[in-house]
Amino acid sequence: MSVDPSAARGDEILAGPRAAASPFSIGAPGRAAREVPAGPPGAPSGHADVELSAATWAGVLIRGATCRGLHHRALGEPRQDAFAIGHRSCPEGGDWVIAAVCDGVGSLRQSDAAATLASRRLVDLAAAGKPWPEGFAHVNEEIRAAAEEVLRGRGGAEPGAGMATTAVAARVRREEGDWVGEVAWIGDSTLWHLDAGSRWTLISGLDCGDDGDDEYSWSRVRPMPSADGTCASREFRLAGGALFLMTDGVANPLRWSDDVQAALAGWWAAPPDPFTFAAQVAFARRTHIDDRTVVGLWPDKGDLE
Repeated sequence: MSVDPSAARGDEILAGPRAAASPFSIGAPGRAAREVPAGPPGAPSGHADVELSAATWAGVLIRGATCRGLHHRALGEPRQDAFAIGHRSCPEGGDWVIAAVCDGVGSLRQSDAAATLASRRLVDLAAAGKPWPEGFAHVNEEIRAAAEEVLRGRGGAEPGAGMATTAVAARVRREEGDWVGEVAWIGDSTLWHLDAGSRWTLISGLDCGDDGDDEYSWSRVRPMPSADGTCASREFRLAGGALFLMTDGVANPLRWSDDVQAALAGWWAAPPDPFTFAAQVAFARRTHIDDRTVVGLWPDKGDLE
């Protein structure tokens, strides 16, 4: 793990014509992190390059951040990741934190809208008490309708018209020091557990579709809208540590690299302030230039804010 000392001082970054992509790097940051220009603002206007949130609820401290990747910056394309955070109080007992993270399919230009819609609607429906299979099926049809409207408006002829997104969503509470909840997903956005021994465990699976079974399916990842709107899901009970929902921009290097696992475990053993968390989510690493999104959940011990 390395942190760029000039970024920590800030003098060289402020003096130069181009700022580094992130003050945090893991291993070799790669030339793109220093040499790829920021590019023009992405469309639509007002779509932020970085969004972050900080909250607490029912003994859970929450950090969320989504960052526009170097690839989209260079091409003038918008960030296609999104996240949403909510909560639910149950009269029969139990307060839940609800979170969703979505990754728009890059080959379709309106996928940023699909990711935003899916993340917010999944959280809204779960907060209203809908089980994940029902919520995913409902959102699947909403995205299908929105995608079909885009295709009709463009005559279905313009390359890249349409929208699709992956999604992972979790409903979580604290119970006797454990994490108790249920996670649901479609595609390759994932939920991870970081235990007290700095070990990472993948809690969700990877939902990959067959080769082109219909117009909405891709060979590597099955996104929404899918043919039937089904999601995979599992219940879990985990002792200690923290939970992280993330898109593949972070999950892929985490899954493949020991030094990424070690660096993120060190940074996120306790919750950083939200601005540091966002910068860490956007860490520089050679060849990894996709959008980055993470929602982190830690036990709220009161003195960590």
